[in-house]
Amino acid sequence: MINFYEHKNLEIAAVQQAKPGNIHCGDAHVVVEEKDFTICAVVDGLGSGEGASESADAAIKIIKDNCFLGVEEIVKTCNEAMVNKRGAVLTLVKVDFVKKELNYCNFGNIGFVMYYPDGTTIQPIPLRGYLSGRKAVIKSKSFSYKEGSIFMLYSDGVKIPFSKKNLLTIDSLKKEFTDLLTLDRFAIDDVTLLVGKLA
Repeated sequence: MINFYEHKNLEIAAVQQAKPGNIHCGDAHVVVEEKDFTICAVVDGLGSGEGASESADAAIKIIKDNCFLGVEEIVKTCNEAMVNKRGAVLTLVKVDFVKKELNYCNFGNIGFVMYYPDGTTIQPIPLRGYLSGRKAVIKSKSFSYKEGSIFMLYSDGVKIPFSKKNLLTIDSLKKEFTDLLTLDRFAIDDVTLLVGKLA
C-alpha cells in the first residue's frame, strides 16, 4: 500500500506491505505533520506476524503521542514501551523547518540515507541491537538540509534501496514514486520504504 503526504516544505511517499502469506505487517511507518516540523519514522517489530505488529504499533503510538519531544526522548519512551513485547528497531527523523535541519535517531537495522542536491551523501551507521525495554544508550545527530535534499528510510525487507541517481532526478514523488517500485527491490519479508523530498 502506498501513502503520500504533502506539506508545503516536504513531500513524502511511503510503501508498506506484509510478508507474503501474513495478515499482519510487522513493519510500520508514521508521518506526523505540524506547522514547524514533520516527524517520519519506520519501525520493524522483531520477527513477523501479530507479535511483531504489536511491537511496531506500540512504538508508532508513542511517536504520535510525544511528537513535541526531542528525538532522543521519543526513542527512549519507545524503548520503555517494549517491556513484555517482542521488541523493535526503528529510525526516526524530525525535520525542523525553522532551523532547516533534520534530527536523526536510530536503534537497530532501519536504514537511512540523505542526498543533498549536489550529490553529497549522509548515511549514518545504524546502532546494533533492538529496543527491548532494557536500559539502552540512545543518541541522536542533526544535519542541516538544503532545498531539494531527499532522504530515505527503509526496513531490512528492502534489499535494493533506490540509488542516488533515482532519487535526485525525482521531480514529483506523487507522479514518479510508483514507477520505481520494481518487485526485485523487496525480499520475501515485511517491507517499509519511505522517501521525503525537501523544499
